[in-house]
Amino acid sequence: MMTQGLNHNPPMPGVARLPIVVPVAVLSFFYASVLEYSLPLYFGALGEAAEARGGFFPADIWSKLVKYQVTPWVVGPILAGLLARRYGERIVWSGALLGKMIVPLLLAIHPEPNMIKLLALWQGFTGALMWIAGISLIQMVAPEKKGLSNGLMMASIGVGSLLGPLGGRVLIYRQELSPLVSSGSWGEMWSRLFSFTPMTMTPNVSDFHLIFWILTATTLVCGVLVGLWGQHPGRFEQEVPAGWSRTLHDIGRLAQTPKFWALVITLCLLGGPVFQASNQFLPFRAEDLGLKSGARDDGWIWLQLLKTLMWIPGGLAVGRLAGRRAPGIAAVIMLASFSLAALGIGMSGTAFQIFVYVAIFEFTRQFMRWSHAGYLSEHLPGGLRTTAIGFSITFSGLGSAIYAWAADALWDPATQSSQPIYAAALLGGVGCVGLFVFDRLRPIREPESVSSVSGEPVVAASPAGE
Repeated sequence: MMTQGLNHNPPMPGVARLPIVVPVAVLSFFYASVLEYSLPLYFGALGEAAEARGGFFPADIWSKLVKYQVTPWVVGPILAGLLARRYGERIVWSGALLGKMIVPLLLAIHPEPNMIKLLALWQGFTGALMWIAGISLIQMVAPEKKGLSNGLMMASIGVGSLLGPLGGRVLIYRQELSPLVSSGSWGEMWSRLFSFTPMTMTPNVSDFHLIFWILTATTLVCGVLVGLWGQHPGRFEQEVPAGWSRTLHDIGRLAQTPKFWALVITLCLLGGPVFQASNQFLPFRAEDLGLKSGARDDGWIWLQLLKTLMWIPGGLAVGRLAGRRAPGIAAVIMLASFSLAALGIGMSGTAFQIFVYVAIFEFTRQFMRWSHAGYLSEHLPGGLRTTAIGFSITFSGLGSAIYAWAADALWDPATQSSQPIYAAALLGGVGCVGLFVFDRLRPIREPESVSSVSGEPVVAASPAGE
């Protein structure tokens, strides 16, 4: 009787193990957030150390790192989608995590400008593999859990990323904070941690090394967890692993789908630069407004915390929309809000203003992330899921990479931090208009339940089923 009760509702074959996948996602974004907070300060410390030796370390290395990091997203997502279709999302995600271990390791032992550029390329490539495989794996759940799984995934980005800046700050300033903890001066410790009271020390290069060793170890653990236990046994929805001929056939099917092109050109190709504008130029905007100065944090921690904090309600809000096959106007609103918030970041003249616009931007970022994967897959045949997601994020990477290289050539971020953000917002606005017009002529949410291209049921991740 007990055995029968336990086996009454066994998990569907091949579904994602959310108790494994979600914590790994939290740790993965903790990794990314720690680096995003720490590296601008680390590069400042490297510059100060080089100057003390009579040498030179480029002041614009962060902008160049982001430029090189986004470049592999031109091909990485396509490859990730094809590999996930061929070998499975779990294997690709695990391999990407294990490959990513080399980045913090070499940042600690050989942080030379040319090596940093190579590491940025590798970080971008493995990040593309990880994101495509992870966001596709999270779609592999029972229909009634689609909203839950997408909401948890997006919220996990916020949780992991919120902890990253705090964890990084504790580790960087541990020599100053530890005596306060030992003496029981908790109020002073919290005041310095949250930058209410300025830190008395300026970090040097060695203060960052512990961060890199911890990131190396946690990435190894996450890769093993996903590889061994990230998915229940069996084939999800009885999908047979696609051979390369079938995988290439899927590309042909996508190419014949106007809806796919409308979404990827507007949300991804033209929306990608809006992502990139913040990623590449926010530290310089913060410097303009007095929130950081070289390796010194004068409020940069609060901007980072606000960014990541907004990902939590943004992720939960995505969970309310995911699985409902939202109409095309929802995508238009997402892109319009994203672009207007970016414009506000570029126009901000005070710290208060940039905090407001960053909050709106980062809340909307969660919807834009989801639009490239979950929203897209809800309007396409199920067998095209990983291939479509791979291509959509490749187009986002292509738009971001073209923008990153062009912006680096056209503007000096140290003196012109707003102009490239204005350009990205304009591109996003063009995408809004184009998608609005297309949706009026050929609605994104079709009334039919069958794809005109393949004759297969459209993936409608809703409580009613797929």
